[in-house]
Amino acid sequence: MIPLFQSILPNTTPQGGNLPYWLLFISVVSIFNSLQTYQSKDLQLTKRVYENEANKANHKVPQVTGLSARTFGTWTLITSIVRFYGAYYLQNKQIYELVQFSFLVAGLHFISEWLVYKTCKLGKGFAGPLVVSSISTIWMYTQKDFYVN
Repeated sequence: MIPLFQSILPNTTPQGGNLPYWLLFISVVSIFNSLQTYQSKDLQLTKRVYENEANKANHKVPQVTGLSARTFGTWTLITSIVRFYGAYYLQNKQIYELVQFSFLVAGLHFISEWLVYKTCKLGKGFAGPLVVSSISTIWMYTQKDFYVN
């Protein structure tokens, strides 16, 4: 591995493990996703997540506005920071649990928007956040003893 990358990548356990690298990757991707929500002219990525066509007919006000997108972006940025710290301090039980809860809350949010509030539909835009939050929650639940002594 290139020494520069090796020095900035998070450490893992002596037995290995890829969860720290996953958390770093997800946090960096989420930071870029968060930044696009502050672009008032182009909210296409956020609109793809909350694009239930049937719901559009029932609402005169668009579901994704500049304000809602920026609020979502701020929430995404905060979780990105938590997950970034988690990538580097995963052996700390409290940080581990905080990161784990950030994925759980995100998953509950997306599932409720899909099944309860009907603002989402299964599709490309919605699949990414749903898959990431679900896989990460399960991965962290099953691997906690491996990372936290």
